[in-house]
Amino acid sequence: MGEGICCPDAGAGSDDRALDVDFSEFVATTYEEWKASAVASLKDASFEKSLFTKTYEGITLEPLYTRDHSPVPDSAKTLPGEPPMLRGGASGYLARPWEIAQDATGESPEDTLGLIKAELEHGATTITFRARDAGVCCASCAATVLDGVDIAKHPFHVYTGESCAAAGSFIAAADKPSDLSGCIGSDPIGEYLSAGSLESDFSSLMDEMADVIRIAGEKAPKLRTILLRGAVYHDGGANAAQEVAYVMAAAIEIIAALQDRGLDIDDFARRARFEFELGSNFFMEIAKIRAARAVWARIAEEFSGDAESARANIFGRTSYFTKTFYDPYVNMLRNSTEAFSGILGGVDGLTVGLFDEAARYPDDFSLRVARNSQIMFREEFHLLRPIDPAGGSWYVESLTNALAEQIWGIIQDVQKNGGMIACAKSGYIQKAVDAVLQERFKKLATRADRAVGTNMYPNTAETPLPGAKISEDKNVCTCCCCETEITPIERRRWTEQYDEMRGRTEAYRERTGDNVKIFLANMGPLSQHKARADFITGFMEVGNFDVLSNDGFKATDACAEAAAASNADIAVICSTDAAYPELVPPLARRIKELAPKMKIFLAGAPAEEHRQSYVDAGVDDFISIRSNCLAVLCDIQKGKGMM
Repeated sequence: MGEGICCPDAGAGSDDRALDVDFSEFVATTYEEWKASAVASLKDASFEKSLFTKTYEGITLEPLYTRDHSPVPDSAKTLPGEPPMLRGGASGYLARPWEIAQDATGESPEDTLGLIKAELEHGATTITFRARDAGVCCASCAATVLDGVDIAKHPFHVYTGESCAAAGSFIAAADKPSDLSGCIGSDPIGEYLSAGSLESDFSSLMDEMADVIRIAGEKAPKLRTILLRGAVYHDGGANAAQEVAYVMAAAIEIIAALQDRGLDIDDFARRARFEFELGSNFFMEIAKIRAARAVWARIAEEFSGDAESARANIFGRTSYFTKTFYDPYVNMLRNSTEAFSGILGGVDGLTVGLFDEAARYPDDFSLRVARNSQIMFREEFHLLRPIDPAGGSWYVESLTNALAEQIWGIIQDVQKNGGMIACAKSGYIQKAVDAVLQERFKKLATRADRAVGTNMYPNTAETPLPGAKISEDKNVCTCCCCETEITPIERRRWTEQYDEMRGRTEAYRERTGDNVKIFLANMGPLSQHKARADFITGFMEVGNFDVLSNDGFKATDACAEAAAASNADIAVICSTDAAYPELVPPLARRIKELAPKMKIFLAGAPAEEHRQSYVDAGVDDFISIRSNCLAVLCDIQKGKGMM
């Protein structure tokens, strides 16, 4: 394009001459100059504390990235598909679009086949269901599905649990098994950590996997029979580095077991697919897919794999962990950004979850929305055209490199502790994942992290979806099996504690006709109390409590009388810090005189020299932006008798 800028979509008859732009008026600024300006703007605030962000992965994000931050100076010049990143092919999705793999699991083989046909007829490209959840044996499922779909046209993306017997059943049942493509795969280590036990011992499963790999190599060379999934770790709360690291560590353990059975890295790589969940941290998820490719390439090299083995086959699925029960239509937006990150990261195939999957069994509408979002990405947003759009970004390249280093460090830790099976038995992995989960819960509870519609900006007028029910998503161990039982990684959701809390309010209101009532003791004119009144309203509505507002009071006696007359459970004094020392003590005392059982909260964090005088006057608690929202609301529920 020379020095100008041209429009890539210029059609026939349009003026497609390059537009000459003179940038001489813009003066290049160094990072040091920018930092000096930022420090000046921050005044007395710390530059590092104000502008640097620590992620759950332990990576510190810079406020600005330049060429100097790039891990490899010439990384921007590396073409897609070239080492060290191996980030997709040189033609991107133009040569091979990502597969649209929408889940079509039914309650029987016939139901599953019906859902598969509907998905394929309306835009899906890949046959996708969970053989382990279809309520049927592998053989009957294989016969039914193969009798109803064109396997020469559509590949598979099917998870089979701990055993790869389903792949063998499909190969045996197919009229022309060489037409089978895609993946019908098992994940014995992931299933072990998910279920807490295995029906067969690991050695026997590896014997079976080796046999099926040989059969597939002979009869169905295009079919992958191993599907190592990050879902068990991601849905347990793991960070991006943990998710990829544990999947890759599982791959290493399986490769070693297969080597003992006469197979090598190339046998494994040609039969393996990786699937990762796509979370809500947009750039982190882009980096995760790209880092996974780089880490796998390094593993393949360590095992002396060939160039084909170094190229990971990666599918993505939008996160179940991030989906909320309340305000479920916001989940459509979450799915969109999560899917977008996966596409920009270069996934080979994608499943978009259902916006209502946290609340109910899906209907035609939720299935249609999920499927059509992928079609829109392809057809309307033209995301088949860009080739490695994240490549060369100083931020993304730096983040990818930092994440890959974190992943490699975790893999080494797992190896030092005996490998994935040993770490699962010792609880090492479960504890590491739970530590991140608890950190996520804490930040959500204090609203350092925000879930729109749940812990921030709740829709109190919301009508639940038909059939919606809050359910516990925790895994259950059901049997004493051949492999030692362990503590499983429970399937969780980010907002489950808030969902349960709000559910208690709604159940209590339906049962008794009553609710927690919050009286806003607004003092002074609107300009004086509005900011804190709005804050308290939003805070209390997270629990779906009834908030009784007003335009403010001039006198403390009038406010106290209105509070007592409201029969509210709690009165929250709202005004300014400057006004509090004079008005809080008399107002709190008067409210307690008129309504002794009423709790009194103060909006804001008081100056330490005034706190005790407020408490002595009758203030029971203080609510500020630093408060633990979940804990405060649960305590209020307990006082009301909801818990």
